[in-house]
Parts: sequence; C-alpha cells; structure tokens
Amino acid sequence: MDVDAGARVDAKAKGPVRLQGTVYSITEGDPVAGTQAVIQAGNVFAILTERRKPFHHIGDFTQLGLDPASFDIIVVKIGYLEPELYDAAAGWKLALTPGGVDQDLLRLGHSHLADGVFPFTDADTQPALSALVHRR
Repeated sequence: MDVDAGARVDAKAKGPVRLQGTVYSITEGDPVAGTQAVIQAGNVFAILTERRKPFHHIGDFTQLGLDPASFDIIVVKIGYLEPELYDAAAGWKLALTPGGVDQDLLRLGHSHLADGVFPFTDADTQPALSALVHRR
C-alpha cells in the first residue's frame, strides 16, 4: 500500500507524508475516529483514522489488534499523557512539534495579550506562581 497520511487539519508545517507498507488491520465504526487502519512499514505500525481521535487508553490500541506492551516505543500525538498511558509508560518525552495542537506557545504568534502574561514576557522575568486567596 502507498498512501499520503496526515496534515488534514493543519498542512502549514510539512504537509502529508508518503507512507508505504502493508495493511495490518482495518476497523470500521469507531464513534470518534470512524474507519481506522493500521499500516505496517517494517517495524513501524502507523494508525490512520478517518476523523481526528486522541489515543488516551490502552483499549484504543488493542481494538486495532495492537498490544502496546509489546512495543519498545509508542508515539501518541497528544500534548500530555492521560493517566492510563502514563501508568503504562516506562518513561516519556514531550516533543514540541508544530501543527494543529502545537504546545510551543511562543511559536503560536499571539500578539494581543495583556502585559505580563507568561511565557510571553521578557525571558528574565519569573512568573508569580504563588496562590492568591480571595475572601468574601
């Protein structure tokens, strides 16, 4: 199989990538993702979905015939690990990649902010992180 994958939500960064591999599984009818396909290219299993779907649970993988415990590395495109994935992870890294859910706030280009909004202030300024108590 030879298919273009990705960049349906935000093609500004790099656009779709060409994926060549074999169909490992196809699952129809997921209420969020619609049709899901797993394409195997060597030792990489890429999950392609008809509609956007975050993979927050082990069951998101097992319903596609994938056992996360059998892989050395799993990459999920979410800006945080949900508790179930965090508990299953031997370790984790956050990659600040551009795209539809960019977690690098400075790269987003906000320009109409009040003075003092962290992290958009001077890099030498430390944010006030102490709690404020409001009494009525």
